[in-house]
Amino acid sequence: MTLLNKRFFYFIFTMLFLQGVKLHAQGLKLIPFELEGTINADTGTVKLSLIADTGFYAARTAVLVSAKVVNKKFFIKGDIPYPVGVSIEYNRGGYSSRLFIIEPGVQSIDVDVHADGSTPKVGNIAMREYASGYLSFTKEIRLMDEKYMKKYDSLMIKYNRKIPVAIAAELQKEMQMIYDKSDENLLEYVKGNPQSYYAFWKLLRLSSFGYEPVFDAIFSNFSNGLKNNYTGKAFSKRLETAGVLAKGKKFPSRDFRDILGNQLDVTSFLKKKYTLVDFWYSSCHPCISQFPHLNELYARYKGKGFEIIGISTDQEKHKKDWIAGIKKHKILWPQYWDMNGAEAAKLSILAFPTNYLLDGEGRILKKNIKPDELEGFLQENVK
Repeated sequence: MTLLNKRFFYFIFTMLFLQGVKLHAQGLKLIPFELEGTINADTGTVKLSLIADTGFYAARTAVLVSAKVVNKKFFIKGDIPYPVGVSIEYNRGGYSSRLFIIEPGVQSIDVDVHADGSTPKVGNIAMREYASGYLSFTKEIRLMDEKYMKKYDSLMIKYNRKIPVAIAAELQKEMQMIYDKSDENLLEYVKGNPQSYYAFWKLLRLSSFGYEPVFDAIFSNFSNGLKNNYTGKAFSKRLETAGVLAKGKKFPSRDFRDILGNQLDVTSFLKKKYTLVDFWYSSCHPCISQFPHLNELYARYKGKGFEIIGISTDQEKHKKDWIAGIKKHKILWPQYWDMNGAEAAKLSILAFPTNYLLDGEGRILKKNIKPDELEGFLQENVK
């Protein structure tokens, strides 16, 4: 699986509604769509899935439809107001595609269940543009991605899956560079293709993994038709709130409470040289997998001006799981609770783990820093 594919398959915590966006789908005209599918499987079930926050879909239930596979064929019908981004699954995760666009009307789709994480062939205007324009425009990025993954895989073999910290930190920097170039590449594509529904939903998909300032520029270059539809208005509101956590901004004060009910005091960040604010929840395996390394770093640098603040977004019914998880995983740093993830949603934090490294003034230095990269940073900056 490529690096950019992996970016799409990080675990996403999706809120049921887009907080703070008072938009309604009433009055939108829903138009029937139909997928006439072929698949290299005799039987089974296929199902459409959302690829972005549910709040970006004007008619969610009309999109989430499934169909039986009979003699290598299937037919999916539903209703949408305009082209929307989805993925398709076969047999409950046995195969899951990347983003593609469905349009009102009839269109063909060809699914290869042996190519998990691939983009299916879809016969409509948006996906013809993807095949004839987008793929060639992003070729350089894909080659960089492939080169990186070959390098990463060879290092994993060389070091028996335990890559040294210094090398891992350089890999993280290289990975981030590819992400940044990919975002800039999308910006240039949209400038030349402002009505591209594929690029539009690609941006929405990327936003699920956290805000980047370039997203504002990308969105502003879309046509008014895309920016002013239901989805565009919802995303515009999302950008307004997400910018609060841009690099260089001070981490905002929000209603995060510890086990005793005390609110997090953001002025506490001023007492430390660096603070890592880590958002997680009790059943998030990618979050939990980082705790052993973070525990090591915390024990090593706590007395040298480094702090970690954990913020759980567990649902109210899972409060006991949160408290038990702190003990089970031997988490050493202060823990706070954002009940039901309400405050995180307002800040557009929907992917987990999400973290922010703050300086001594409480300003955001880095976002989503991996433990290996954090270790390298602390080695250089905390003596």
